[in-house]
Amino acid sequence: MELPDFRKTAGKAAESSGMRILMCGAGRLTRELLKMLGSGWKVTIIDKTEKAVKTACSIFPNVVETFVEDAASPVVLERAGMAAHDYVLALTSDDESNLAVARQAVDAGVKHVLSIVRDPENLDRFQALDIRLIPTESLPANSILHYLQDPGIQVTPLVSGDANLFEVDAADHFRIVGRPATAFNGKNYRLAGIIRGGELVFPDDSLVIASDDRLVVLGRPDVFKTFCALIECGNPHFPLAFGQELLLALPAGTYSDMSKLLNKGLYLAQNTRVNRATVLCPGEECGVDALTKDWPPTIALSVRRIEEGSVLDAVREVYEKGKFGLVVVPPLESSFLRQFGKPRLIGLAHDLACPVLVARFTIPYERILVPFNGTTRAERALSIAVDIARQLECSITVAVVEEPEIISGEEEGKDTERIISRVRELSHIHKTPLEEVVRRGNPVKELVKLSGTHDLLIVGSTSTDAGIFATNVGEHVAEKATCSVLIVAG
Repeated sequence: MELPDFRKTAGKAAESSGMRILMCGAGRLTRELLKMLGSGWKVTIIDKTEKAVKTACSIFPNVVETFVEDAASPVVLERAGMAAHDYVLALTSDDESNLAVARQAVDAGVKHVLSIVRDPENLDRFQALDIRLIPTESLPANSILHYLQDPGIQVTPLVSGDANLFEVDAADHFRIVGRPATAFNGKNYRLAGIIRGGELVFPDDSLVIASDDRLVVLGRPDVFKTFCALIECGNPHFPLAFGQELLLALPAGTYSDMSKLLNKGLYLAQNTRVNRATVLCPGEECGVDALTKDWPPTIALSVRRIEEGSVLDAVREVYEKGKFGLVVVPPLESSFLRQFGKPRLIGLAHDLACPVLVARFTIPYERILVPFNGTTRAERALSIAVDIARQLECSITVAVVEEPEIISGEEEGKDTERIISRVRELSHIHKTPLEEVVRRGNPVKELVKLSGTHDLLIVGSTSTDAGIFATNVGEHVAEKATCSVLIVAG
């Protein structure tokens, strides 16, 4: 257990006043405290084990008196001069002994009495003494419970008082992001502070919550569910975290191709919480009215016809006029020379503030593939995969591709174990089973092979770099995969 560091505060007071501490128990907790205590204190130690007493004395040179006897004995406590001590600490391994020590210290008029309580069932008996308590089992048990409920929230129960400190990282999809910090306060909780850029900021009326903030909230223990609901724990957020609408660009081709892609848009809209869709249809007579007649009335649908020109340019133009959370485009024609130019699909994803789905005719989605290399962008892609899987009831495969040393310039397999370990940790955090696949070779080729047994591949991208000396892996995967590919940029 982490104990306060008295060196800078209590230590100075002790040096000037000669404060006396009676420590009942010389176990690990006492030894750790003695390491932190600093000079100037006059310490008396009582413990039944001689070896424990000697070890404690070797740690702290200012032990003025020791007793190798039972600390709960009234006779021993009287001989140790308990009433003359400024502090009495009941730190034995037995609750009954600690209770006896604390009760006698209170009766003797000792001003400062502290006791550890190992069994939570004994807490009421200690609380009746009105002393400082450290419940050594219930504190970690509560922390473990909250970790199991939502690993993204760190909960620290306060030792005194019926209250907890909640810590959570804000995310783009939180309803509180972009709102004044004061709007976060509820009846039973308050925003106590914000960690922003590594610095503690105390909120005022002018402070607005940002997506990279870590929120520190003080509240009652029973508001965990309320607090979790406020930040929408566990709720699916794709594509609502990016916008409420779907933008679907149909291919310039046969009626059948357009119908298949439109059906994919309908599938996505019906299985997420999208409430509006815009369809970009090439040509004057694309037959989209007939294609959309079966769309449910719960999804507001609008159609815009595209004149001759780039589909991607039309997507960019229409995107600026809506609040789109997902853009669906058909696969683009590729050529040998295209690989040396600027990535078109990756470039589109970076130009827009939402993911881009390169839609192939693999519906329904049952198996999702996520390339993973342990980077932040890969973790973000995996997080979105989990979100989609919950809504569409899919399984997720995480693929780790080891590049040969001649390609990567690094020792083969050097980071694979670390990456797999992180995958398993994320599986626990998201409470979602993840199938692990490890391949060795060229990442594009290996991922394209794996795409043949999956319905959706989700790739994260942080760069639009490409050219003769810099191949954009994400672009090649998006072009060559046999399943649909979702590009998450940023």
